[in-house]
Amino acid sequence: MYNLAELYHPITANPAGGGEYLPGRLLQPYIRCFWGSAATPGRQPEKGTGLSREEGAGPGAETIIPDSCTDIIWEWDERTGESGGIFCGINDTPFEVERTAMPIHKQRFAIRFHFWAVHLFADEPLSDVLNVHAPVEQYFRTFRQELGDRLPGTRTMSERIAAAELFLLRRLEMANRSSDGMMNAVHRLLTSRGNVTAGTLESTSGISNRQLERLFRQHIGLPPKKVADLIRFQNVWLDLYRSPQGKGVMQDMVFTYGYSHQSHLINNFKKFAGRTPLDALNRARG
Repeated sequence: MYNLAELYHPITANPAGGGEYLPGRLLQPYIRCFWGSAATPGRQPEKGTGLSREEGAGPGAETIIPDSCTDIIWEWDERTGESGGIFCGINDTPFEVERTAMPIHKQRFAIRFHFWAVHLFADEPLSDVLNVHAPVEQYFRTFRQELGDRLPGTRTMSERIAAAELFLLRRLEMANRSSDGMMNAVHRLLTSRGNVTAGTLESTSGISNRQLERLFRQHIGLPPKKVADLIRFQNVWLDLYRSPQGKGVMQDMVFTYGYSHQSHLINNFKKFAGRTPLDALNRARG
């Protein structure tokens, strides 16, 4: 697969505080990152990051914003041997999670998938996974046997990542090829940063809007318009986070991302981030 990840870099509400471990080169087109329990010896987190989005330091609530990714989160208890996990579908609204320190005998390991690739690893269609938190086995039947039950035998993040990469590469070998039309549409969504019309997607993909909607719902769980909205939000957030605070930055983004006016951008941003761009920046940089 062409590495679409080079075109798109979704981030969390606190980009400087997410302990994200990048996958190896072969999996980078498919996997956004790995994350999990407190850092252990081995592979270093992605440059510029610290703890994972649910492993932030200190108590209190943390905001989870839509990042257009999906996660498998697997946990196990080293004392009892009990293990299990959930699959988190794409979310389109922000929500709060309470940050609590995990007991030392409990461990967590997670795989975050790019939205265009997760279907290659699933055993079931991903229809209706918007805002879903479901048992991993509901969509990934083979996960427990081939990876989940082996994770308690690992001791470091490097061991967990190595086991996960072997599992994921095996799954890729057995996966059906993605629809060329759908992937052409995804490429156009990413290169346009989400600012694209349905007509453009139809002409780019070479298939009808109806077929495109069916493929997106089956393999991604969302219609193309919703995916475009999330991509645009994530690009706005990344640009805002990377831009120096200065006069005219917001107005430039209004033009770049096709908003009708600045209030339109702010209101759209609040829908996904739960706060205004300025408030989001202050929290992320504070």
